[in-house]
Amino acid sequence: MWLSRLTAWLLLVSFQHWVTAQDQNSFSDATSKQVWTLAYWTTSATPQTCVPKMNPGWYVLSVVQTTGAAIYGQALAVVSVSETQKMVHVHFRGPDAITTFIFSGYTYLLKSVYETVQIEGYDVVAEHGQTFTALWQAGLRKAMSDAWDEYCDFPILISGHSVGGCPAQMLALKMKRSGMWDYSKISLYSYSAPRCGYQAFAYAVNQAAQTRYQIRLPDYAIQLPAVTCTTDNPAAPQQCFWHAGYGIQYAKSFLWGTYSGPTRCATGEQAACLAGSILNIGNQNGFYSLTYGFAPPTCYQF
Repeated sequence: MWLSRLTAWLLLVSFQHWVTAQDQNSFSDATSKQVWTLAYWTTSATPQTCVPKMNPGWYVLSVVQTTGAAIYGQALAVVSVSETQKMVHVHFRGPDAITTFIFSGYTYLLKSVYETVQIEGYDVVAEHGQTFTALWQAGLRKAMSDAWDEYCDFPILISGHSVGGCPAQMLALKMKRSGMWDYSKISLYSYSAPRCGYQAFAYAVNQAAQTRYQIRLPDYAIQLPAVTCTTDNPAAPQQCFWHAGYGIQYAKSFLWGTYSGPTRCATGEQAACLAGSILNIGNQNGFYSLTYGFAPPTCYQF
């Protein structure tokens, strides 16, 4: 069983480069496209240069990096602002070396029981909670305080890619509970986030932020943690893992080269947004390929 899961994950990484740039930007929401582009350029080696070059009107306020055993690599958070568009953007990247995460962190893929830690009073997967805490202590706390002091009237767009989607959810929750930005000004964009915490955490995230754009990795790529709740009941959350937000599924057939979607699901666990096959990898994986499948982007590479 564990071997088939690991094989599926490796197949996912192997096939990512087939997804085209056109597919990657087939979103219905204009802001989602912009967040996608902003998030992409924050992963470059020089985001302070690339973000304003590729996104006129935007500039980087802060770059926070930390290396921790929890994700077997370096985590990254980049805070940017556009004074013309009156928006703040925070993007979280997953581990910088996805291969190291897959092989050195193989126990994460194969666990039957996941340890948890608490973030804002809610249970989350330990690896993700520890990563967020490390970033918070490494400078994210100050970066958010500085952004709030200067731009408290701007809405904040929070995005996360791959396992970086988990600290993105945690930041959204912390901003709401701290009394800084409120629900009407917090938008959460998640590209292929796993299940980050227990059901109560997912519900709290849904109440803290407008989950504008949440896309999933299909089943063949392993929904982690693999064990989830059997019912969706916000009034009585269970101690089991659950996707925050809703889901969006895009599909591109490698066999026929055709594109379909999007399918939008009302909850994060609806089957239509979790199912997939190895010949129909959603374009949600395109961003994963661009950031991890090859070298980090440069200002001249797209």
